[in-house]
Amino acid sequence: MWTEALLLLPLVAAAPSAVGPSDPGPSPRCPDDMRLVAGTHYDEVEHLCVDWRKSVGRCFAYYEHLTVANGPTTQIDVCMDRFEAPNEAGARPLVMRSLADAEAFCRARQKRLCSEAEWETACESGDERPWQYGWKVDRRACNSDKPWREFDARALMAGGETARREVERLWQGSPSGAYPGCVTKDGVHDLMGNVEEWVTSSRPRKHAGALMGGFWAKPWTGCRGTNDAHAPNFVFYEVGFRCCKEPAPAATEARQP
Repeated sequence: MWTEALLLLPLVAAAPSAVGPSDPGPSPRCPDDMRLVAGTHYDEVEHLCVDWRKSVGRCFAYYEHLTVANGPTTQIDVCMDRFEAPNEAGARPLVMRSLADAEAFCRARQKRLCSEAEWETACESGDERPWQYGWKVDRRACNSDKPWREFDARALMAGGETARREVERLWQGSPSGAYPGCVTKDGVHDLMGNVEEWVTSSRPRKHAGALMGGFWAKPWTGCRGTNDAHAPNFVFYEVGFRCCKEPAPAATEARQP
């Protein structure tokens, strides 16, 4: 299959680059609490797995800097929150929010929910890497290696103090920015692990929203692999979001009449 794919599909092979904590700082086109994400988004990407774990049915490493890209492309140019909502360094990410809750939160701040394609572009850092931090699972890079805890669905759906206590019992999230290696080249933190994030669907899907990035108990979850199983009214103890916004025109665009 891969031999045929390499012959038939466009190949994206990025030059190796250093990966590590980075933050280029705010762009003049974005608010200071956001970072500019720009690049080409490929609708479909395929990698060559070199570490398949049969016990969990997941790949834990891919051949580095080798990606088969296919399908439509979209040019992404967006301002994205540095952190998961409430977008504050050291703050606890918001959870138990529906898609509508997330959209309302962003709208109240003159922002909007990020799209699936924007989120993937930010995560892949320009070379279509499978994980925000690179090409193989690094359990230490992000908050994504906590043990799973069985939840009480009735308690979570009860609302009020009962739900709050259950969330506290289950909580293994970390303050935003606590993992210095869990940041993209653009300075966006915690896309992998911590809390799963609502996005608006970019592909034809059953629902208008989907979830990205996994949470603290899913070390294998990567930049792709959208969770589209839940309706927009879904709320859960590990579901959060972040906001996006259209950037100001580039300087060359601004000079044009």
